[in-house]
Amino acid sequence: MLTSNLKYSINIIFFLFSCYLLYNCNKTTEVIEIPQTYQALEEKYKIKLEPINLYKESNPKLYWFIISWLKTNYGTPSWKAYGTEQWKKDTKQRGIDCSGFSRVLQEEIYNYKIRGSSQQILDKYCKKIKFRKVKEGDLLFFKAPNSKSHSIVHIGVYLHDNYFVHATSKKSAALGDGIKIDNIIANTWSDNLMYVGRPKEKYKIKD
Repeated sequence: MLTSNLKYSINIIFFLFSCYLLYNCNKTTEVIEIPQTYQALEEKYKIKLEPINLYKESNPKLYWFIISWLKTNYGTPSWKAYGTEQWKKDTKQRGIDCSGFSRVLQEEIYNYKIRGSSQQILDKYCKKIKFRKVKEGDLLFFKAPNSKSHSIVHIGVYLHDNYFVHATSKKSAALGDGIKIDNIIANTWSDNLMYVGRPKEKYKIKD
């Protein structure tokens, strides 16, 4: 014979297990359809993509977004018809600059609507934070190398473990590296980092 306490414990365990099954049966997982062109880019750039391999499982939307822009040209984009599939196709051919890429990434991945140049994004859309508090999605603002001016000329989006993603230059784009994943500790990035900015909540896109 089962004691009343044991019966009670079994009933609680059964109830919790039923709740677990019900939750997992009803939970929906976003399915991302991956074009073959993106898969080809993933294979081509697999070594350069190593810093973000973890996102393939933890944040596939971010992972494939970065891949989709890898071979784009560099240049100031036309914002006419922004957001359409045709705009994306045209821009990846004609080019996108650092502030434009950061703007699109913020809107499509993190749901923040920001506008303008690197300096304008810092001045209007961000609150400045300490680098020790940086987290994925924050914006990094750089001055020109060897410049005594504090004017902001470049912007990137922080990922993790000192890595960030950014649109680079016409020269890099010509070599097939329009969008790059760099480590802020490498080269002179850390020397030229001026500010870390976090988009203000008032610019969050409402559902």
